[in-house]
Amino acid sequence: MDRDAVTRLIRRIGMPVLAVVLALGIGGGLVATLGHSPLTAASTVIDAGFSCGAEYCNLGGTLALAGPIILCALGAVVSLRSGLFSIGQEGQYALGGLAAAVAGSALSLPGGLHPVVALGAAVLVGAAWGAIPALLKVFLGVNELIITIVLNAMAGLLLDFLVNHPLRAEASTVGYTRPVDASARLPVFDPSTKFGLGFVIAVLACAAVWFFLSRTTTGYEQRMSGEATAFARYSGMSSTASVLRAGLIGGALAGLGGGVQVLGTNYRVIEGFADGTGFTGLTAAILGGTTALGAGLAGVLYAGITVGAVNGLQIVLGVPREIGSTTLALMIVLVALQAPLLARFEAAINRRRAGGRRGDPPDDPGSPLTTARETAEAAP
Repeated sequence: MDRDAVTRLIRRIGMPVLAVVLALGIGGGLVATLGHSPLTAASTVIDAGFSCGAEYCNLGGTLALAGPIILCALGAVVSLRSGLFSIGQEGQYALGGLAAAVAGSALSLPGGLHPVVALGAAVLVGAAWGAIPALLKVFLGVNELIITIVLNAMAGLLLDFLVNHPLRAEASTVGYTRPVDASARLPVFDPSTKFGLGFVIAVLACAAVWFFLSRTTTGYEQRMSGEATAFARYSGMSSTASVLRAGLIGGALAGLGGGVQVLGTNYRVIEGFADGTGFTGLTAAILGGTTALGAGLAGVLYAGITVGAVNGLQIVLGVPREIGSTTLALMIVLVALQAPLLARFEAAINRRRAGGRRGDPPDDPGSPLTTARETAEAAP
């Protein structure tokens, strides 16, 4: 492995790991201010989020929660790596779940075919919703950040309207759809935690996204369109096609996450189904270095800390679960800070060296500092 590859690996994996460790340390400090031992709190979170006993498997609950988060994270990875800075995973997830609920309750199909059709409906609706910001960016020059924020709000309002009126199952204080048929439900390995085929689908999606981005010509064009726009343009790659593909694929993955949540856990869509899972997936993608493997690991970590904060910190120790959310937010902040801080640190070292030894030759192009600086400048 050459020096550039090692540096890139450190930036992709080592820095996020350091951010996680620092955030956990700060979270432990917050717990200490409440009179509890940070080590006791950490062991409680780990036990509540990642342990598995004879009577109840906490890890199963974590993996069941992680499936939709990972799929939304993969949608964000494809979009961000392709130069489409979309944060519309929340709306795609919500409408994809609603489509799966409608297909799962309105259609009468055999057991082996019904979940496939319902998930297909979720994928199609998510892809259609994800294509909207891509089309507006390519043909009208609309800023995708703004339009995806608006589309998220529109998707939430549309879902609540449909759940409360045309698709409402019965009169109640909260609107919800009819439950999906048993033939449309995904197989569950552990009924107590709802851990089942949904997580397996998320793992397979991680492998598929990794293969697409790393081992296919189209995936290479996607990455170059986002990471080296000028190179892609002068090489004859179509940035328009890359952006449109990113919108479709990213939306399809997030919509699939909504379908997995409905068919594998909820079995219906209730008012307020857009609960922030799409945004959690986006932050998991950032924490994972916008890689498929990193997004999968970050999704499991997010789910485990969330479950551990509720069942461990809040129930067992009486510590507010918001400390868990604060720790997760700190991870994102530290990951976001690492690239600019590293670039500034290296620039300061180079200026200091140049000022102290004006007669010295310029930096060696293969030196670690030069390589790290070039990698930081080229990183998305």
